[in-house]
Amino acid sequence: MKMYNSALSPYAARCRVQIYAKGLDVELIDYPTGVTPEELARLSPIAKVPVLQTGDLVIPESQIICEYLEDTCDGPSLRPEGPEALARVRLLARITDLYIMAPLGQLFGQINPAGRDPHIVDKGLTDLTKGLEWLNAYLDGVKYAVGGSLSLADCALMPTLFFVTQVGPMFGRADLISSFGKIHGYYEASLTDPHIARVVGEVADALKKMQS
Repeated sequence: MKMYNSALSPYAARCRVQIYAKGLDVELIDYPTGVTPEELARLSPIAKVPVLQTGDLVIPESQIICEYLEDTCDGPSLRPEGPEALARVRLLARITDLYIMAPLGQLFGQINPAGRDPHIVDKGLTDLTKGLEWLNAYLDGVKYAVGGSLSLADCALMPTLFFVTQVGPMFGRADLISSFGKIHGYYEASLTDPHIARVVGEVADALKKMQS
């Protein structure tokens, strides 16, 4: 298997947490150094990383890739047992994508002060704060989001929350998760998991290179 990957992408990062935790033999091909935009577009019309290729099968979209790897690969299961726990995993991933990553995407487009639109920034920060409030309601502040071990919820949450910790200071705000006790406790505790720590470190290094 090959995965077209970007160290800076929170979506690719969630897949890497899973790949490392399950000990999977997946070749990571960096974008754009290892594959051109044109080649990526030929693989998948969505033309975004991550993309998983296994034989003739090409799978875009991080959550679909994660589900496929759980369905087909050996290694520790990242799906907790029971419909209630599984529903919670899916809910947390959904909140992450719709209500946290969406406003983060708006804010990333406003990082450069020279072209910044204060109305977009205000809306992005307002929407992000609202998403964090909702997420805080569904976390317990412990090391893992669902159950007592790493799950697909953590794969989705932790790379995204790393960017949340970074984006506030970019706009003259404090760390945005510090005022949400359950999120803050969860984030700090989860960084002690070696697979999460490895991926958050990769993302942090990529962010430093981009900023420099």
